Amino acid sequence: MSAPPAIRGCTSCGNLSFSQEWFKAFGVVLCNGCKAQEELIPKSTAKQLYLLTDGDLKKLGSIQKENPHQKQWNPMRLYMQSQVENASYAKHGGFDGVQEARRQQLDAQAAARMKRKAVETNKVWSKALSGHTLPAICSIGGNSA
Repeated sequence: MSAPPAIRGCTSCGNLSFSQEWFKAFGVVLCNGCKAQEELIPKSTAKQLYLLTDGDLKKLGSIQKENPHQKQWNPMRLYMQSQVENASYAKHGGFDGVQEARRQQLDAQAAARMKRKAVETNKVWSKALSGHTLPAICSIGGNSA
């Protein structure tokens, strides 16, 4: 068995003190000053903005924090934005790939919404017209003398 590589300090600035919590969670060696420059994003944002699945996010490190909205709710799972971006770019082929996937997702949602609205409209009209006949003046292709 080989020993783990020696940790020499913060990878950004070289400071010898670093956050053990972040090292365990994310596998990065950052001091408190440098970790303040990193953004943490919640799971829902990572999934919506970067189009990652639960399976994709499980491969990344995360930190659990108490939910600020309600203490009784499940704790929030926070991810490093830079790691989420890298995973998303790897999955979708870069920034342009993510944008294209998001556009396709929005197009599919809009099409589904329009189809659902058409079905609802047809149900309303068929219910309103059931048992009623159209007046003769509305007949299509009829001879009007």
